[in-house]
Amino acid sequence: MKKSLSRFISILLVLSVAVTLSFTAAAETKVLEGTAEGFGGKVTVEVKVEDDEIISVEAYGDKETEGIGTPALEEIPQKIIEANSTDVDLISGATYTSEAVVYAVNNALNPEEYPAPDFEEVEAETQSLEASELYQGFGLVNNGRIGPGKDNTGTQVYSFNEVYANVLFDEDGKIVFIHIDELEVATPNYDGKAMPHLSGFPPQGGYNFDEDHDQEIDGKTPATDEYFLSEIDGWKTKRERGENYVMSALGTWADQMDTYEELFVGMTVDEVEEWFANYTDQNGRPIKADSEAYSELNDDEQEMLADVTSGATMSLSDAHGYFIEAIRASYENRIDLNLNIK
Repeated sequence: MKKSLSRFISILLVLSVAVTLSFTAAAETKVLEGTAEGFGGKVTVEVKVEDDEIISVEAYGDKETEGIGTPALEEIPQKIIEANSTDVDLISGATYTSEAVVYAVNNALNPEEYPAPDFEEVEAETQSLEASELYQGFGLVNNGRIGPGKDNTGTQVYSFNEVYANVLFDEDGKIVFIHIDELEVATPNYDGKAMPHLSGFPPQGGYNFDEDHDQEIDGKTPATDEYFLSEIDGWKTKRERGENYVMSALGTWADQMDTYEELFVGMTVDEVEEWFANYTDQNGRPIKADSEAYSELNDDEQEMLADVTSGATMSLSDAHGYFIEAIRASYENRIDLNLNIK
């Protein structure tokens, strides 16, 4: 009797395992891939589906803004898994990236209804510009400044700025390429270590000099022709100053200007000026996230500004340099390159 019972239990166990294995084999797991256009570029997803249930979503977008768009790459997939649907709430402040993840998942699940963007075609269009359609513009804007500040003897610091904007425009006036640089020169009583200096002209007798940059005047600069020439020989633009001109945790002056230049490519000068009017404060700096003006912007505008300010916060038009005006000047001075390249 015991042997029969033991044999019966063994048979039941075998049948149980067989049934389990048959169900496991029946559950098919599909691994699908999808793509979409994010805020910074291509967003891709890997979606795992088992019996019409979304069990896993992995999202990737290496060009999405760190700390702004990237949270959506983590949070939206989890929302989709929990809802077993792409009908989920988007992440505030990361609308572009959120929508990209949702679309990419839809593309993976239903590529006919949600076709993948043709990234190669977009790139080809960008590169297909004919040389004969290009216009070269150069803008130069100068401004003098009473300052910054005074030295420890009460003597005024004086400075001036020259902004250079070298821009290529297409036949519609859109910016194809832009390169901005600036020369800032101050009297030698300014304590900035890498600041180019001009003491004046030798017959004037030199100017207060903070030689060791400790905010205390050490004497006057030599009133000689040689020193006058050496000062000018040592002038460097802000790009040339490189790592000697770190403005903040965002990096150098050049790093910040690169961010603005990237933003303006594809815009007309009118659109650049419109952007400046809509998205900067009274000091010419991008609107801060804690300001009332920022709170009145929609999610897309806030995400755009968050992306910009992750790379640049310096003013685009104040006594430190009139960059917007230089871009306008470059457009007004543009000439048809009239290149016939065969």
